[in-house]
Amino acid sequence: ITRDGLSTESGKVKEIGNGGLSGSPVRDRSTEIIRYIHEKTAGKLPIIGVGGIMNPEDAIEKIKAGASLVQVYTGFIYEGPSLVRRINRKILRSS
Repeated sequence: ITRDGLSTESGKVKEIGNGGLSGSPVRDRSTEIIRYIHEKTAGKLPIIGVGGIMNPEDAIEKIKAGASLVQVYTGFIYEGPSLVRRINRKILRSS
């Protein structure tokens, strides 16, 4: 996953090495991969959408890309457990 657009100084990013990215920096790429897998498998595989889900709109984006389920982690840490309720409500209203 590219590290373009991070606010951390590039020398520090190189020092850290691969891995360690979560939350918003991985959102767009994660959605691209979900869409790719969904298209290549004709929707026949369950896909768990994860990566950068910080609000209900991010969860809906993953579902529209082909995710069967969504998983939150960083968003849960920063937004708290009410994020799950907000996501569920948004999904129900969107249906």
